[in-house]
Amino acid sequence: MLWFAGYVQAFLVLLRFILNLLNFIPAAACLYYSTPIEHCRVNNTSHNILGQQKLSNAVNAIGTLVEDGNSLLLITAIFSWKIFNVKEFFCAVLRVGHFWVWCLFCVSNALSILYVDIVHGKDHTGKVNVQAVALISEMLLLTILASAVNFIAHDTYINWVENRFHGQFNTQRLFKPLCRLVLSAYFVRNLGFFLYDTALVSLSISLVKGGTVQGSRDWDSLLLLLSAAFRASLTKFFFEKMFQGQQLPTVCEKEEDTRTLLGDIQSRQLGGYQFLEASTERSLT
Repeated sequence: MLWFAGYVQAFLVLLRFILNLLNFIPAAACLYYSTPIEHCRVNNTSHNILGQQKLSNAVNAIGTLVEDGNSLLLITAIFSWKIFNVKEFFCAVLRVGHFWVWCLFCVSNALSILYVDIVHGKDHTGKVNVQAVALISEMLLLTILASAVNFIAHDTYINWVENRFHGQFNTQRLFKPLCRLVLSAYFVRNLGFFLYDTALVSLSISLVKGGTVQGSRDWDSLLLLLSAAFRASLTKFFFEKMFQGQQLPTVCEKEEDTRTLLGDIQSRQLGGYQFLEASTERSLT
């Protein structure tokens, strides 16, 4: 059963890479014309390389829903893992600074999405679309997933694979690199959104007005900055996690501490008295 779950996860990783490319490549093309991908039109001319705007929105919504489903599956798998103590996790995560920072960013990201989709709804009806709800769920699930992954060392995962699939070398070849492939998919998605949100702010492109804004900016620019910071934090986390657990060669050898030995020699040379430098002598008053 586990080997089937591994193949399903490998398929989801490939699917997520494809959906992210179908999201970020049109977004880059729209940014070239100084418009967000949500309103990729200039003078009533669409510049979305996918053709219709509805198709682009559908692809983005499907990609976000796939991310939600994948994160939910991984959280369920981790919490069901026998060696992962869920009770101790919730006790320990409250003492981790990254968790509280991600929680604050998660709230600001939700406010950014709600501000654009409710206060200034894309269709001006005040209704929340599926993609907005999926984006809020994505960041909430990512906060929980990243907090859980933070407590799992790569060596622990590799040892579990070798013990669980002892002698099954083909299955081990699938599961051992799968961890880093999953992390790389999260890294690519968060990096893409970080660059996209940063570009919107730097180019003075408003999601609300659907184009470049001259002069004073709206609240969405400030909220986009906070969303970009959230994505940047997750990008850094998943990137570092990808390289964890590697056997690195010794680049710089350790220098032996000879201060104690030299101190004993100097003490004997000074007749048993200890020599103190003025720069290191502590005040006696």
